[in-house]
Amino acid sequence: MNYDPAKLILTDVDGVLLAWEDHFHAYMQSQGHVRAYEHVTYWQETHYPELSVEEARKAVYNFNTSAWMMAIPAFRDARSGVARLVEQGYRFHAITAMGTDPMAKKLRWINLEQTFGKDVFVELTTTDSYDPDAKREALSQYQNSGLPWIEDSTRNALLGHELGLRSILMEHDHNRHLVADHIERVSSWANIYDLLVGSD
Repeated sequence: MNYDPAKLILTDVDGVLLAWEDHFHAYMQSQGHVRAYEHVTYWQETHYPELSVEEARKAVYNFNTSAWMMAIPAFRDARSGVARLVEQGYRFHAITAMGTDPMAKKLRWINLEQTFGKDVFVELTTTDSYDPDAKREALSQYQNSGLPWIEDSTRNALLGHELGLRSILMEHDHNRHLVADHIERVSSWANIYDLLVGSD
């Protein structure tokens, strides 16, 4: 695929491009689990207190390697926002901590292409779900490039800044506590378009 490397956007997938959280909870309901709503957390499996940590992580693994992964809908206005950026010549490298199962990665490719189209993503990197530093290797190849890095994890947004990327945090309840002048906050892909291209 021919594209301008200066117009590459590095992006997380779940909670940024795709509405993983809602789809995961629908899956858990289909398996007979009842979600507790008492707390807000990045780790969605902790919403099921009847499960042990091992059982909850197994549920995430089962979901991430299931056919459900082919049908996760776009997050907020991601479909239209990505389309507008593609029209401006941007392309995407998706870096997602969904585990490293090779067949699950193929399912994610299918989901991304069905949702956003072909020739949008130049690369898809999948990393360990629970290693707190899992994305460092993938991001380090772009160190000090200033390329946009879009995340919903505060830890990974801060990592991007540490590596000399332009960290943009997609707002969620679980990341509202982060206050950092060097991290740009957005609530939509329309906001991202305005940051990178400018308002029409």
